Amino acid sequence: MNYYTNKNLKRGDLNISEFVFTSIAEDTLNALVKGELKNQISLSITGGKKNNIVTKIEDNKVSVSISFYAVKDSDVQKSINLIQTSVYEAIYEASEISGVKVNVSLAGFVDKK
Repeated sequence: MNYYTNKNLKRGDLNISEFVFTSIAEDTLNALVKGELKNQISLSITGGKKNNIVTKIEDNKVSVSISFYAVKDSDVQKSINLIQTSVYEAIYEASEISGVKVNVSLAGFVDKK
């Protein structure tokens, strides 16, 4: 497991694992699916196991990649922007790390949920 390390602390280093960033993104995405994007996106085609978030830390740079399915005739650009902004802000609020890349990909389209 990789860690983001902040060495600018007076008392020692702060190490945050990939799992933490993934968990923050997952919680944010689930809240959006149940709230603002309820009838706009789906995290899976069949409702089965979801693996929509991949976090990588390389050279102390964090990138979070998220994929989702859009409901046909929904506003895809709005969904992408809202997911990207919400996840970025949630990670910043929890960690005060501002250099996180949040990549959002449309995996496909589904009929109404």
